[in-house]
Amino acid sequence: MSDYDIVIVGGGPAGSTTAEYAALSGASVLVLDRRKTIGEPVQCGEFIPDSSEMKVTFPLVPDVDELFHVPDELILRRMDTFRMIAPSGRYWDVKFSGYTTDRAQFDKHLSTKAEKAGAEVRTSTRVIGIDSTDVITENDRISAKVIVGADGPLSTVASSLGFPRNVDMYPAVTCQAEGDFPPIMEMHFGDIAPGAYAWVLPKDKGANVGVGFSPKLSDGKLGEYLDTFKRNRGLNVTTRMAGKFVPSNGPITKTVLDNALLVGDSAGHVMAVNGGGVPIAMMCGRIAGRIAASHALNGTPLKDYEMEWRRQLAKPLQTAVNTKRLATLFMNTSRRTEWAMKFVGARRMGKMIRLRPVFP
Repeated sequence: MSDYDIVIVGGGPAGSTTAEYAALSGASVLVLDRRKTIGEPVQCGEFIPDSSEMKVTFPLVPDVDELFHVPDELILRRMDTFRMIAPSGRYWDVKFSGYTTDRAQFDKHLSTKAEKAGAEVRTSTRVIGIDSTDVITENDRISAKVIVGADGPLSTVASSLGFPRNVDMYPAVTCQAEGDFPPIMEMHFGDIAPGAYAWVLPKDKGANVGVGFSPKLSDGKLGEYLDTFKRNRGLNVTTRMAGKFVPSNGPITKTVLDNALLVGDSAGHVMAVNGGGVPIAMMCGRIAGRIAASHALNGTPLKDYEMEWRRQLAKPLQTAVNTKRLATLFMNTSRRTEWAMKFVGARRMGKMIRLRPVFP
C-alpha cells in the first residue's frame, strides 16, 4: 500500500491540469487512468476557443493566457467563424476565434506537463472503488489525503462516495473525415441532431465531424444520425466512430465531500449550450490542484475549491444552462428550429456561444 498527498482518478484535461498545479504547489501526486494511452480514443470535437474568447466568456478567471498556452505544433487549424446552419440550409456566420487540435496529442501534452511538475502517472489502471481515504484498484490500495474524481460523467469516484449524479446527459459521437474544408466551423441544427447539433470542424487535413442529440427528443440510434449526416453533408469518413456522454444540465450541486472533490465532466463542468468541456476542465483543474495541495500540506478547507470555482465560473455556466433550456423548448423540431434561428439571428447567436444572456 502506498501513500500520496493527492490521488487523481482520470488523466484527461481536468485530471492532468489538477495534477500539474498540485505538484507545482509541492504535493505528492498520483494520476490513475484506465486507458493504455492517454488521450485515446478521441471522443470530442477537438476544438479549443482562443484565450481571447475565454477572457470574454469568463472575465473572473485570472491568467488565462498562461493556462491556455499551447505549443504551435498542436494547433492544426485556426478559425474565426462559426457557421450556424438551419434545417433549410440557410446559415448565419458568427465571428468566434479558436482552433482545432489533435486531441490525443493535446491530452498527452497536458499529462507530460503534469509529470514534469512532479506528478506520477499510471496508465492501464482501473479504479474499482473508494474506501474512505483509500483508492482501490484491481491490484492495489492507495491512501491519499485528497481524492480527486476526474474520471468522466459516469465517475466511479462520484458514485462510490455519494456525490450528486450528472443528469440529462446527451450521447455524442465523433469521427474523422478526409477532404479539403474551408476554415469555417459548421454547426448543423434540426432533426439531423434533435436537441443538439451536428458539426464539421476543419483540421490541417480533413475534419473532425460528429453528432450529438437529446435522448428526450430523438427516436433513433446515434450511429444512424451520424450516417444520415455523413450522407447529407457528403462526408468521406476514414475512422471508426467513438462516443461519449456529455453532461448537459450544468455543474452538479456539490463538488466537495469530506476529503474528495470532483472536476471536469464528473462535476458537470461543461458549457451546456454547446457541450464544450475542455476549457472549463482546465480552469477548474487549476483551482482544484492548488487548493487540494494547500489542504494536504497546510489544512486549508477543501470546500474553498467549491467556493472559488463557483465564484469564477458559475454565472456564465448557469447562463449556458438557461439558454439550453430555452433552445430545447423552442427548437424541438426542424420547423421550430428554422423559425427560432431566424428570430434569434447572428448577433444573439454570438451571445449564446459566449454564454451571455440572449435577451434583451
